[in-house]
Amino acid sequence: MSRALRRAALAGLMLGAPGIAHAASCEDLAGVKLADGAITATQSVTSLDAVSPALAKESAAPFCRVTGTLTPTPDSQIKFEVWLPLERAWNGKFQAVGNGGFFGFLNHRGALGGVKRGYATMTSDLGHTNRPGASEDSSWARGHGAKVVDYAYRAEHLSVLASKTILAAFYGRPADHAYYTGCSAGGIQGLTELLRYQSDFDGYVIGNATPDHVGQELGAMWNTLQASLKYPADALKPAQVSAIHEEVLKQCVAASGGLAGDRFLTDPRLCHFRVEALACKAGEGVTCLSPRQVAIVRAIYLGPRNSRNGEEHLAGIMPGSELTWDRYFTGKTNPAKADRPWAGFMMDMAYGDPDYLEGQKYQSFDFDRDVTKLRTAMVGGETLDASWNTRNRDLDAFAGAGGKVIQYHGWDDPNIPPMEAVKFRKSLIESIVKRRKLTPAKAEALVDSYYHLFMVPGLGHCSGGDGPWNIGQSGPAPGMPTDGEHDLLSALENWVERGVEPKRVIGAHLAGGAPGPGNPNGGGANAAPDMTRPICAYPAVASYRGSGDKNDAASFTCIAPPAGRTKGKGIVS
Repeated sequence: MSRALRRAALAGLMLGAPGIAHAASCEDLAGVKLADGAITATQSVTSLDAVSPALAKESAAPFCRVTGTLTPTPDSQIKFEVWLPLERAWNGKFQAVGNGGFFGFLNHRGALGGVKRGYATMTSDLGHTNRPGASEDSSWARGHGAKVVDYAYRAEHLSVLASKTILAAFYGRPADHAYYTGCSAGGIQGLTELLRYQSDFDGYVIGNATPDHVGQELGAMWNTLQASLKYPADALKPAQVSAIHEEVLKQCVAASGGLAGDRFLTDPRLCHFRVEALACKAGEGVTCLSPRQVAIVRAIYLGPRNSRNGEEHLAGIMPGSELTWDRYFTGKTNPAKADRPWAGFMMDMAYGDPDYLEGQKYQSFDFDRDVTKLRTAMVGGETLDASWNTRNRDLDAFAGAGGKVIQYHGWDDPNIPPMEAVKFRKSLIESIVKRRKLTPAKAEALVDSYYHLFMVPGLGHCSGGDGPWNIGQSGPAPGMPTDGEHDLLSALENWVERGVEPKRVIGAHLAGGAPGPGNPNGGGANAAPDMTRPICAYPAVASYRGSGDKNDAASFTCIAPPAGRTKGKGIVS
């Protein structure tokens, strides 16, 4: 059944359902009945300071704010909000915005961005509340396996269903289209929704994500152990990391397909970075690397592996990402603190051991023997691999109903490796080859009909970086139009609703990172772009035309990648 027919059927069911009236007032929504929960408050909002002091300086047209709590298990407490523009301001669509990390709060800023665009917008706390001032707090998970499963996949899905019920009651009909936007853990939430619940959304904008959340936490632990905790005497120092980055640029800017003067790599896979060029020689200073540090850097780029059989637990990060290593895994000390999700995941979710960090038990984790044990550990009635790693790749129902996905990832992401996005696209193609007995070329064409990946040079984790990192993931860059080349949500709308395929988007370089829907970690950027370049739908690449301003996207065109370009993996010697 097409999505349009399903909506028509849903409208008939909802309008005749108990507790749901045609075009209800905001106050009347308090009586709407929800499966697995209840509406706890309704509010007609005319001033945003009534929502949150953090939004006091913002403005938006009046809307109806509905708060609810869902309890699918006795231990569940899933809070969500849906913000509903008044009928005259509603664009007829529904949007859900994701959260980052282990954030256990309602993403009001993301919801505001959606409402300003006319969307009925939903945000969920994913079933938990962090300790005040500790956004990555995971203590809520210890001894509460149901909450771990809620966070992994259940809370987002049930919040979507409840919000759609409320929306249909308020407007008297379902939304015409439903979209999801999120980055980082919000991107993982989006991939999880896509792979598990194919009728929840018509389209997705997914940033810097992997479907394997277990692997992501293992990779983060691996990098922290290598760079800081396993060999404290050889822990990488800031001056050394800066020297590594400069050496990467020296060796790799041109080799990666970039232009002279670039401070980022265009495609890091093309450069065979020789880290041994920084090995200490007699009389050298503090920026050279000891033999063990050379091995540490190689291990970071390689990623977590089984040393016995070479099995990759997660892709390694790429050369070029060094300038933000300090946010994630350098400069850490023993005993590890629960300031990064991997630490809380291991202590409170995987092992439920309050002494795991203080006792430095992570030091004895064996990546050869313990990964399988970890993945098969039972938490909340499911294995961690079952709840935190969605393995389905059959998107036939989603694609057949007209669904579309725009995924992006920064080549300079040191948190979730960019090759995870490339691997995911490949896995979609391989699934079709296996299931439908198509040739790889035909399977790739089929995937490209509903899924596009944009690999962004010089983009770090979700926002910021030295390259053309702003591709409209949080709205267009300052001074840029709100269209399908400068705003990812507009590109998704055009593709889903008008059949306009997004073959490229325009990336802009700004100083810092801008907060917005699905990216609550931004740092703010208001300056006009000083450089733009096209970001081509993978595997196409941007190529300089040979003349014109090298800081202007108009001087570039998208071309098919050179033969063999997509086969490398940024091998480091």
